[in-house]
Amino acid sequence: MISNTTREKAKATKAYLEQKYAIMKKEREESRERRNTLEQQMEALRLNERKREQYRQELRSQELQSMRQQRKRLTVHDFQPLAVIGRGAFGEVRLVRQKDTGEVFALKSMLKSAMVLKNQVGHVKAERDILALADNDNQWLVTLHYSFQDEHRLYMVMEYLPGGDLMGLLMKDDTLSEETTRLYAAEMVMAIQSVHDLGYIHRDMKPDNVLIDPRGHLKLTDLGLCKKMETRTDLLPVTQHSVDEAMMDANAMAGADSAEASRTRPFSRNRQVAFSTVGTPDYIAPEVLAQKGYGKECDWWSLGVILYECLVGYTPFYADEPMQTCRKIINWRQTFAFPPEAKAKLSPECMDFVRRLVCNADNRLGTNSLQELQQHPWFRGLDWNNLRNMQSPYVPPGGSEFEATLVQLQKTSPESNLPLYNELVRRITANFDEFPESCELMPPPPHPHAAHGAVPAPAAGHPQTGFGPDGQPLTFNKFIGYTYKRKQKVRLALEEVDFDGGDKASRMTQGQGDEDEQTMNQ
Repeated sequence: MISNTTREKAKATKAYLEQKYAIMKKEREESRERRNTLEQQMEALRLNERKREQYRQELRSQELQSMRQQRKRLTVHDFQPLAVIGRGAFGEVRLVRQKDTGEVFALKSMLKSAMVLKNQVGHVKAERDILALADNDNQWLVTLHYSFQDEHRLYMVMEYLPGGDLMGLLMKDDTLSEETTRLYAAEMVMAIQSVHDLGYIHRDMKPDNVLIDPRGHLKLTDLGLCKKMETRTDLLPVTQHSVDEAMMDANAMAGADSAEASRTRPFSRNRQVAFSTVGTPDYIAPEVLAQKGYGKECDWWSLGVILYECLVGYTPFYADEPMQTCRKIINWRQTFAFPPEAKAKLSPECMDFVRRLVCNADNRLGTNSLQELQQHPWFRGLDWNNLRNMQSPYVPPGGSEFEATLVQLQKTSPESNLPLYNELVRRITANFDEFPESCELMPPPPHPHAAHGAVPAPAAGHPQTGFGPDGQPLTFNKFIGYTYKRKQKVRLALEEVDFDGGDKASRMTQGQGDEDEQTMNQ
């Protein structure tokens, strides 16, 4: 008889191999497309054969270099720690510098045993999967560059955004202007839609999970509660147990999933209590709490609550106790309203947009299409295709100098100039709380087989908990296939050439030399 351990391992291995070969197939198709594109560009430029072969060889060299990089095995020792920017129940987030390139990232480390103990395995794998699925051109999700593991921990190496998060901005400013909220509403619409386009429901939209880049634009992070949706009609069943579990999930995930955990900033007004209540249900849609089914429209409800908080200064269903908040959400028709002071300063279009999100799921904007949201009168005149190029009404402190500071930090070592090094690190982490540089969480006693991802079946009496005889949660088979490395874009030698289809005029990219221009004009 096949044991549960063997069956679980076989299932995980099958999923890993399917993913691996799907990636290999995609990479072969991309390589073929790059070669075809290069040939078309060279034909349009009428390059001679010697020059064409030179560009073909350059492309082959870049692809070989990319393959070598993909095969290199990463460990935590490939990164130099700079500062702790978040800490919680499962681990911590550090600002790090990759030793061989000097690039700066946010490194999230999570203790495997804690993930198993708190039933977070599916969540951490979901976050890794959706971030890996997002392509290099995705502007709305924080970029995952690498994920890897060692005997005791999981690691995610992600894009570092120095502007802090939306909750931090709200705690500092209390409310945002309607102008700022309008742009951020549009950007959150596009960010949520990008999650839906990948086939997932976010399920955990809240200000803590919205990061701010150096120019004041937004990206989503903390995707651990995302749920894959097969079709629009595939409503997810909700039970009282799943509601309770969701609250525990929120409590656990808030502890260590990101640099947004464990804030110590001074709070403003009701947000002080609301933010300190870990796992608060303020942003959860009523259909989720009412033990019905729910789909992607629950994310649009959460967006409406976030916008209300930005405009008013507190969430619409705030209460001292989470269960009171849940009751207010369930009875939203009686409890949802804008206060008089907000009505006096907000435009009718603005309030209407929020009301059409905080409403019945069937009538909620975004349920049928993205265009329902984009065509609302509040966004009249907004260039949806150019959001990230617009001037943000809010630029985080130090944002304009971030790139220059980052370049300087990449070139500075603590051995050569410790005072300058410390000052540069302080500058790029200024929008995050300071954490003491204490030791990381102590790992559990190692099992001799744990490093290989498999240990013997749970001892008798522990079949449900997955605890071994030493009392530690077992991590066997749980994280097979977790390792990921984002493939760097292979740049075609001619990819920046501009073509004018009207008169067949073409312009070589700057720096390719006079010989190319002469060849082009033959």
